[in-house]
Amino acid sequence: MRGLQCPKSLYLYKNFIQKRDPISAEQKAIFSRGNNVGTIAQKLFPGGINATPQKHYDYISAVNKTQQLINEGVEIIYEAAFQFEQVLSIIDVLVKKPSKEAIENTLPNEGNQNSKIQNQWFAYEVKSSTKISQSYLLDASLQYWVITNSGIPLEDISIITINNQYIKQGAIKLDDFFSINSVKKEALQNQLLVGEKVMLSKLVVENLNMPEVNIGEHCFSPYNCDFMGTCWKKAPKNSIFEIMGIQKKDLFILYNQGIKTIAEIPDNNLLDKNANIHIQSFKNGTPRIDIAAIKTFIEKIEYPLYFMDFESFMPAIPLYNETKPYQHIPFQYSLHYKKSKETREEHFYFLAEQGSDPRKHFLENLLNHIENKGSIIVYDALMERNILNSLKKQFPEHAAQIDLLLLRIVDLMIPFQNRSYYHPAMKNSHSIKNILHALIPTLSYTNLKISSGSIAMIAFEALQTETDLFKIIETKENLLEYCKLDTLSMVKIYEILEQQ
Repeated sequence: MRGLQCPKSLYLYKNFIQKRDPISAEQKAIFSRGNNVGTIAQKLFPGGINATPQKHYDYISAVNKTQQLINEGVEIIYEAAFQFEQVLSIIDVLVKKPSKEAIENTLPNEGNQNSKIQNQWFAYEVKSSTKISQSYLLDASLQYWVITNSGIPLEDISIITINNQYIKQGAIKLDDFFSINSVKKEALQNQLLVGEKVMLSKLVVENLNMPEVNIGEHCFSPYNCDFMGTCWKKAPKNSIFEIMGIQKKDLFILYNQGIKTIAEIPDNNLLDKNANIHIQSFKNGTPRIDIAAIKTFIEKIEYPLYFMDFESFMPAIPLYNETKPYQHIPFQYSLHYKKSKETREEHFYFLAEQGSDPRKHFLENLLNHIENKGSIIVYDALMERNILNSLKKQFPEHAAQIDLLLLRIVDLMIPFQNRSYYHPAMKNSHSIKNILHALIPTLSYTNLKISSGSIAMIAFEALQTETDLFKIIETKENLLEYCKLDTLSMVKIYEILEQQ
């Protein structure tokens, strides 16, 4: 699968794994989530035996154990391992059972109401996603190729995904929570392709020389490559890839034409207005400030001001009744309050306790902290709006109050998104961290143990099962510190706009 994306990535992975980029906390959380979902999916087929080896990389042991279990007549195997032509396949669940067609077509023998039905093998690959991607289909096609060529005829191969329309009511009902979709048709169509790609991948790995592959769109599709730290070293400082708002394919057209830095882009180019604001600001070394546009933005804002930020987490397996898989569950907010332009800001906050549904306490505390007048300033309002609308449905008795909050929200991101205010140090992002770095470098997320919303999400989800009291206290303190900086940053950024 890696070789399909880029042969150079495959070569590096097999021969120079030490060059791989560090795995981020976010990526580790995705891996962990996938493992958890896979373990729960095993309950769809109870009573199986796990073929996972004692040592993580002892694949031959796993292959031998799988074959032993098959020979012994075991009919449900978890993490069944097969190897064919040096290619390893580990399927999440392998089940031997009668096919639907066999049951429907079997007639009772004389004197026997239950004729013996021939059992067949079925393979199931579990994904923590809610839909089947082309990558998943190719992955299943490779699984089918290895398993069937290892001597196990598969009656069917299916991908198990999460049903994103499932709503939790009490205990998780696995048959409703998971969706099982046969992909045998697609796997059969891809068998010739798989055989060819396996052969080509072997040649890549065995070659003494690394493939010559230039950077390109393939570095990001279907996944961000984890060898970009190696392959992108030649990308110069202030490269064109730092320009915001240009599609990657257009950037690579420029790059392949020899235009590799922002300084090399001609003034009479065909790029859009916002891209040229970035380019000219970089070339001039000065910020671009549209005083009139900023004044128009400021005029819409009324004191007192509430600078508001929410944190949420998205459990794949719903923890609370009336929630769906991957639904944003708010667990924390920070509020900085300014009564007038001259007064100092005050800080209010909420952080949910672990182990209980936080939504009601979150909403009640928020409504108590925000009065009925003044603007509510957020940065990138989409999540806050979505969460408030979701809470409105869950707690209709507060719908009128929530609607008033929604009407008062002002998105501080707008003047930066529209390039009404652009600073060269913002480079290719108008995230609050980049703006803070450009405008108020004395404030920084760098030294925080929780330094992003995704890490906060991971930390709070981990709290739900944490038993170490000291770790619980430390995590809560880190969450409070991070969220507080988000709203304090908004205060300071707004004050700069107000001075223009």
